[in-house]
Amino acid sequence: MHTIRKFFLKRQSVFITIIAVMLAFFVVGILLAATDRNPFYAVYYFVRGAFGSVFNTADTISRVVPLTIAGIAFLIGAQCAVFNVGIEGQLLLGALASAIVGYIVKLPAYIHLPLMLLSGALVGGLYGLIPAWLKTKRKVNEILSTIMLNYPATYFTHFMVLKVIPIEGVVPATPFIEETAKLPTLIEGSRLHAGVFVMILVVVFAYILLYKTSLGYEMRAVGYNQTAARFHGIPVEKRMNFAFFLSGALAGLAGAVEVAGVHYRFLDQFSPGYGYDSITVALVGLLNPFGVIISATLFGALKTGILEMSVYSGIPRQLTTLINGIVVLFVAAKDILQGWYFRVFRGKDTYEAEKEISQ
Repeated sequence: MHTIRKFFLKRQSVFITIIAVMLAFFVVGILLAATDRNPFYAVYYFVRGAFGSVFNTADTISRVVPLTIAGIAFLIGAQCAVFNVGIEGQLLLGALASAIVGYIVKLPAYIHLPLMLLSGALVGGLYGLIPAWLKTKRKVNEILSTIMLNYPATYFTHFMVLKVIPIEGVVPATPFIEETAKLPTLIEGSRLHAGVFVMILVVVFAYILLYKTSLGYEMRAVGYNQTAARFHGIPVEKRMNFAFFLSGALAGLAGAVEVAGVHYRFLDQFSPGYGYDSITVALVGLLNPFGVIISATLFGALKTGILEMSVYSGIPRQLTTLINGIVVLFVAAKDILQGWYFRVFRGKDTYEAEKEISQ
C-alpha cells in the first residue's frame, strides 16, 4: 500500500491533470445527456472521426503539428516567467512572411524551403520583441500587451491579402508558393506532411535547451524566482528577452509550417485558433515538451473528431470550444483537485498538517 501511495504521490502533477481532463469530459457527457443526446454515440463518432481510418488519422496528426509547435512556443516563455498570449498574432505574421518568400523567391528546394521556414520564424520572433521591450523596459504586463498585439497582427495580414497582394478568389489569399517551398506530403491524398519531423525537432530542441544547457537552467531559474536569479548573477531581463524572441519565433514557425505543408499559400484567417489553443495545450501538457505532444494529440483529435460527431449525432461543432473551456477550468482548479488527491493518497491528517505548516 505504501508503494502504491508513493507511486501516485511522485507523479501527482500528471495524475491531477489526467483527472482534470477526465472530469471535463464527464461534465460534457452530462451536458449532452441533458440535451437528449447519447454521449456514448458521440464518443463513438468522435473516435471514428479522429482515428477511424488512415486518412482521418493523418488529418488528426496534421493538426497536431501546429498545436505542438505553438504549444512549445508558449511553454518556452512560461518557463521563463513570460506568458506569451500573443502566439496567434505571431503565428499569422510568420505565415504571411513565409508565404511571401515562398512565392516571390526562386531558389533550389534545399535552400528555398529552409529559407521560407526561417523567414516565418524570424518575423514571429521580431514581433515577440515588442512585448519584451514593453515588459523589461516599461514594466507593462505581457499578458495585456500580447493579447492587444494579436489584433494589429490579424488586421495587418487581412489588409495585406485584401489590398496589397490580392488575387482573384472567394477568400483573400496570397498566390501559391513555389513547388520548391512545399513540405513533402507523407501520405498521398491526405494532409499529413513532413512538418511532423519539424515538430519532433522542435520538441527535442526545447527539451535539450531547457534541461540540458546552462541557458535553459537560467531561464527556468528566472521562471521560479526572479529575485533569487538576480542574486546569483543571472541577467533576468536578457533571459526574458530571449524567451520572448524564441517563443515568437516558434509561433511564426508554426504558421510557416502550415503554409508550406497544408495550404501552400497564406489564407486570410486560416488559423482556427491554434495560437489560443496552444495555451491550453501547454498547460495540460504540464509545461513539459513531451507532455505537449500528448496534449496536442488530444486537442488535435478534438478538431477532427468533432466534425464527424456533429454530422452523425447532431452535436454542434462549437462543442470543441466548450470542451476547451471546461478543460481549462478544471486544469486551473487543480489546486482544489490536489487537496482531494492528497487526502486520498497521503491521508487527511497528514494533508491538513502540511497545509498548516505551509501557511
